[in-house]
Amino acid sequence: MGQCNLCKFSSEEKDKEKFQTLITDLEQSPESRTKKPIIKEIDLDQRLNTLASEISQKNTLNNSFSYILPESISKHENIKNKYQITSTLLGRGGSSNIFLSLKGSEKFAIKQIIKGGVAKPEELLREANISLLLDHNYIIKYYEIYEDYSFIYFVMELGESGDLFEFITFSEQGCLSSEITIDILIQIFEAVDYLHYTKQIIHRDIKAENFVLNIDEYNNITIKLIDFGLAIEKPPNDEKLYEIIGTRKYQSPEMICGYGYGEKVDEWAIGVVMFSMLTGYEPFRRTGQFKLEESILYDGINFEIIPDADLRMLNERLLDRNESSRISCKEALTYLKNLKLMRESLYNDELYLYQRNLFIESYKKMLSQKFSIYQRNTL
Repeated sequence: MGQCNLCKFSSEEKDKEKFQTLITDLEQSPESRTKKPIIKEIDLDQRLNTLASEISQKNTLNNSFSYILPESISKHENIKNKYQITSTLLGRGGSSNIFLSLKGSEKFAIKQIIKGGVAKPEELLREANISLLLDHNYIIKYYEIYEDYSFIYFVMELGESGDLFEFITFSEQGCLSSEITIDILIQIFEAVDYLHYTKQIIHRDIKAENFVLNIDEYNNITIKLIDFGLAIEKPPNDEKLYEIIGTRKYQSPEMICGYGYGEKVDEWAIGVVMFSMLTGYEPFRRTGQFKLEESILYDGINFEIIPDADLRMLNERLLDRNESSRISCKEALTYLKNLKLMRESLYNDELYLYQRNLFIESYKKMLSQKFSIYQRNTL
């Protein structure tokens, strides 16, 4: 097969939903790396109330209403008695929206999942059980869950500094420096290693958009892994999984082939994210499902465009099509921590620190002004 054609690291087109409010302008300039959103004002409460009323009437007519989650997991009461769910949209999924929410002066993210949507009841129960089980510095914290006639609500910690995709594409070069990449990757591998070996969970939807950022006043970056809607407990006795699931361009060869897969699908997906962080390009971006899968299975990957030889070698180990020889999170962590120690003098270099802080301050300014995550997606 010929080598795959590289293309800009760009966002996936969003699925059209019942209460979709953002219309994406597909026309973009050659210099642009992201699509330009056009924001339409709508009456969000009216739209959601209408939708909830339709679902309630349907349940009443069919006499089929029941709670999906038991009271031991969720609170069967009106969430609005405790939280103010604003109209600021932070993100969206196949059958859910995430809104900025307030409880007094505290800020939260609330994931509102519509019942009867894409997610099946057993999948929602699994997501709830897994989410409440997790407690890690680099994984978003889930506080509590509510349920009413129409929706399930996950109350979560708020990532206030955008997501990893925004962070990568904000750079003029469209990619991150080696040192920033190392710092972020260490956190990513620690989070996923915790899932795999402490909690026996496979995420199955690792991608740049599923890491939110918090940046403190000293410009220290903390990432948080989010969205456990596709996560699943590892089968006993190293049994394989066969469900083809997740975002297509991040799927591993063993998943696509249907031979059965395990937790190494997450390491493969991290490799795809890493390639984009270092180059500003995605390793596989051919058009159409069949061609994209063909590219993942057979096309050569141009690792030579990764400028850092040490990180290039790690990326090759992550994007190893042979699952059995693909590097694990633990091995990758050891490698990166040793590499960071070797480069300790560079981390303390005045020029590097100046450039790093200049980039992060510019990014923070972008978030706080017209491209703020709260202002940009407000409905």
